[in-house]
Amino acid sequence: MDLLTNALDSIRLGIEDYRANTPARLLSSVRNIHAGILLLYKESLRRLSPPNSSDALIKAKIIPVRDKAGVITFVGKGKKTVDVQQIRERFEDLGIKTDWTRLDRITEARNDLEHYFAQLTQNALQGLITDSFLIIRNFVSHELKDDPRALLGEDAWQVMLGVAEVFEAERKRCEEALAKISWESETLQEGLALLNCQNCGSQLLRPDRDSGSFQDARLICSACGAEETFESFIPRAIGEALDSEAYLAAKDGGDTPYVDCPECGANAYVVEENRCASCGESIETTCIRCGGRIPPEELDCSPMCGWCAHMSSKDD
Repeated sequence: MDLLTNALDSIRLGIEDYRANTPARLLSSVRNIHAGILLLYKESLRRLSPPNSSDALIKAKIIPVRDKAGVITFVGKGKKTVDVQQIRERFEDLGIKTDWTRLDRITEARNDLEHYFAQLTQNALQGLITDSFLIIRNFVSHELKDDPRALLGEDAWQVMLGVAEVFEAERKRCEEALAKISWESETLQEGLALLNCQNCGSQLLRPDRDSGSFQDARLICSACGAEETFESFIPRAIGEALDSEAYLAAKDGGDTPYVDCPECGANAYVVEENRCASCGESIETTCIRCGGRIPPEELDCSPMCGWCAHMSSKDD
């Protein structure tokens, strides 16, 4: 059976699992659809592999071969095919486009599903199905140059369209509700748009009020009904918005983008905004003793830098 047939069968099975709506079948739905997308990616690499190269671009190992005329070519070796990281690298080298951000969300959900998403439901799964639908539709149309509706079949196509339509309508309602609250931090707003429910993994989070300040607000999940207090969701949202920057700062050097707030202790003090997204306090960032800049990691010593605070304590 060829790669494309395997891919389409996996996606169709995932859709049937979704429609069955039992815990085991919903878990299977995510696994099958994720596997189907990766097989579509491999199919695109297979099509681009040079003739007589043993489908080199989908093989994990590629070796050089010299023919009788002395011409060197590269062929695939072994049965092991490319993993996700190798697919990324080859897509980048070949200019093949896909939505890696959406795929990463599906991959993360697949990996963490059994541990964190304790109450997976059809509603909670709609966001993942919608992400999958958009990836499949765009990749099949733009990279495989084919008709996704014709490939998947009318029944599967209509299920995916229906899920996406319902989910997008509810997501829009949640986004509009979030926009009515005065969050007082652009970083916090950015992070809230990326946040998932801690209970079921859904992206459908909305505030428990129609307007006003975020203070004492709660987030409600439209998928499972779970609630989360602002003391919990604000640090999570800041992390969602800035964790990539924090990783690069730790890896390459530079200031961390957020730290624990010296006033309230929440892990939500945004360095660029110079304020805490949770309590709203701003900390003095110029040392009153030496006049130098206080690094983010030393803001708990403000209004002095760490060195001056240390020396001052010795003077006392």
